[in-house]
Amino acid sequence: MPWRRKPARHLRYWTGPVDRNAGFKTVLVFCVGCQHHNARLRLADLPDWDWYDISAHLKCTACGKVGWVDTRVDWGEVIDFAKRVG
Repeated sequence: MPWRRKPARHLRYWTGPVDRNAGFKTVLVFCVGCQHHNARLRLADLPDWDWYDISAHLKCTACGKVGWVDTRVDWGEVIDFAKRVG
C-alpha cells in the first residue's frame, strides 16, 4: 500500500480498518479544499486499507487536491429520516 502524508494538521482521518459488515454500502466524501464538492463512493470499490490511508489518497475531481477530504458513512441508507419519531 502506498503511503501519503496528511496534507494539513487540522484534518482528522478515521483510523482502523474498514468494517464492510456494518450494514453500510456507501460512504460520503466531502472536499475540505473547495468546500462545495462531494461524492458518494461504494465501499466495495475501496481497497482493503485502513481509513487513514484511503482518505489520504482520495482526490477531489473539482479542485484536484489530494487527501483534503472528510469521509463519513451514509446514514441515509440505514435510517429513514422521513419517518417521524413518536
